[in-house]
Amino acid sequence: MKPLINKVALITGASRGIGKAIALRYARLGADVIVNYNSNSAAAEAVVKEIETYHVKAVPIKADVSKPGDINELFELAIATLGKIDIVVVNAGLELVDVAAVAFSELQFDNLFNTNTKGAFFTMQAAAKYIAANGRIIYIGSSTTGLPNTGYALHGGSKMAPLYLVQVLAKELGKKGITVNAILPTATEGAGIHTTVEADAPIRKMIPEFYPMGRMGTPEDVANVAEFFAGELSSFVSGQQLLVSGGAMA
Repeated sequence: MKPLINKVALITGASRGIGKAIALRYARLGADVIVNYNSNSAAAEAVVKEIETYHVKAVPIKADVSKPGDINELFELAIATLGKIDIVVVNAGLELVDVAAVAFSELQFDNLFNTNTKGAFFTMQAAAKYIAANGRIIYIGSSTTGLPNTGYALHGGSKMAPLYLVQVLAKELGKKGITVNAILPTATEGAGIHTTVEADAPIRKMIPEFYPMGRMGTPEDVANVAEFFAGELSSFVSGQQLLVSGGAMA
């Protein structure tokens, strides 16, 4: 039995990395999937083809989550196409690291906060409006919010505010049986700035000391937790932040 059969999942930033891994996992579990992307239509179409191998429906929809109008159109088109939305994964985001707090520009600030903060807020707001009763809203944050570090002022800062909204929405939507939770991945090999990690990359040298399990995270590690939050086993878990770091502090 596939636990997500007859469910519809909408995943922002689903054409690569963590979003792609979650999209494929949900498809394997029986869900139909809305594959949101911003610019790379070829990558989104490739994910759709992979999803369809699980004999479920997949629909690519372009939308820039930094624009609330695009977000509303994304949700309206998703419902018009597949009839409902049961699971929303708020994953789309940008990364900018190794920039000192005295060095970032206004343009860099606007780019990150428009996507990571404004985009997450309005995506979760739309999810709250459109999601079916007993639905699941899952925000993909960052482990950096739990361990402030040099060079991460913008990235970590832009990921902080949505965590507050997760807790507020958990209270506002609880009467409908809707859960709202956050996943905080560590540095993830195969995603974001770590999509390609060379053998001599600085983070490779950190692994033995920083990661108790001796490796970086993977998109599949995050998909494992996203599977839990999407299913019935987490039906009484809401307003929570789950750190996915293999025992590391962040």
